Amino acid sequence: MALKFAFNFSIIFLSTWIFSQESIWENAEEFIQTYFEPEEEYFDNYSHRIRMIPDGNDEKWQQKIHWENNLFQLGLRIDKSAYTESIQNTKGYLAGNIYNHKIILGDTRIQIGNSLLFGGDYNNIKSSGSILSPGKIKWKISPFLGSETSSNPVGIFVLKNKKETNYYIGGDHSSISSGIRKNGEKISGIIVGYLPNNAPPALSLSYLFKAGDLRFSGETAIQTKNFAQYIQLFSVDSEMKWLGQFRLLPKDWLTASGHPATGFGKSENEAGLLISLRTKINGFTFFGWADMFRQLQIENELPAKSGEDFLSGLRYRKSRLGTIELKVRRKTKVELFNDDGIYVFQKGLKYYYTVTAKNILILKWKYIHLSPSNETGQLLQIQSLKYQHRQWSGVIGAVYFDTENWDSRLYLIEPGLKGEFRIQPYYEQGSAFYSKLNWEINDNNSLSFRYSVEINLNDNIKWKPEMGLQLDIVF
Repeated sequence: MALKFAFNFSIIFLSTWIFSQESIWENAEEFIQTYFEPEEEYFDNYSHRIRMIPDGNDEKWQQKIHWENNLFQLGLRIDKSAYTESIQNTKGYLAGNIYNHKIILGDTRIQIGNSLLFGGDYNNIKSSGSILSPGKIKWKISPFLGSETSSNPVGIFVLKNKKETNYYIGGDHSSISSGIRKNGEKISGIIVGYLPNNAPPALSLSYLFKAGDLRFSGETAIQTKNFAQYIQLFSVDSEMKWLGQFRLLPKDWLTASGHPATGFGKSENEAGLLISLRTKINGFTFFGWADMFRQLQIENELPAKSGEDFLSGLRYRKSRLGTIELKVRRKTKVELFNDDGIYVFQKGLKYYYTVTAKNILILKWKYIHLSPSNETGQLLQIQSLKYQHRQWSGVIGAVYFDTENWDSRLYLIEPGLKGEFRIQPYYEQGSAFYSKLNWEINDNNSLSFRYSVEINLNDNIKWKPEMGLQLDIVF
């Protein structure tokens, strides 16, 4: 079956590869071969995009339209699979400026503070390159064409932005909310009220204090008898950046949209502590974090669950030698285990070792060791640096992997098409090859192509090819 779509300018655009989002990204370790689609702004540099992927007898496709002039912005998104007659996902918005106010009608993204009330559907994954990101206080209200799993509100919202003061008010079919942000040289604050139809009202206060290189930030939210809290103290010193965070998320905490940005991807019933550090000494960059959480309320008088995540690493960069990086990570999760009707603690450990070298090529070796099962796995990746010649650019790469089973899987971030952030899990034994090619046709139009194939030796040498083609056009 071949899909065709006629655009109203009588031009047919075909491009491929919809990003499957069967589950919301909460933590990369629980990420099961889906394709994360970044949250795109309405002013992205394309006006019309279609993606399509053949999957056996099925065909999945997605169409996005972005259009704007001096007064209005218009966005539309449709997702559909050949297996279903109905459209799986429809998102749209109309936005414009009237009397110095921005008005958004339709799908809207709201991210405020530490996301205790309004957050993103994808939690931030801790990264050694963004040690201070948990301390940032967000104020992001914009049109949004989210995926089928997005929980963003759909209604009407009015915004007013001044030099020092921003505010918004709006609502959808089930709630209304309003907020104001005050920016100062030393002190900034945000207060937000949320009033749903069938749930208790909530109030949130976010704050940021500056004193030299030191910053103190946080968010305090109240929801009837529930109380949630984030507190961060961090330093923005260029030589040594560090952050300490305390978080408290009560049981049955309800957000208006998205999830609070926690290290473990949880959104309720936990108390957590995060400490992170990044510093430079004689050409070496040292970084690491310690993230710990414990369950607050226990059900049925069972023991409390807990977990830990420790990372340490160093990076050395020299113009002739390139970059060499070493990372060691240990993740601990204490869970309940049913042993013939008796619940006991079971402490599981995951040790990760990663070595990366980048000069002419990118070489990466990853190793995992599980305890107490004593399972292991390893992965070797070889990838070219980005090649560019006139309007053409691209990369090629290969992967060899050998793990005992799914539990000892390893993940890689591989090159994707424009707007695609692709994480691949590798398990059992096999190899994979991938490539990506971009052609900048002119200043307004570009064509992207991606092809990969995975050979799994444990599955009777099964070949799993994937191909993608994407055309972005701006009129």
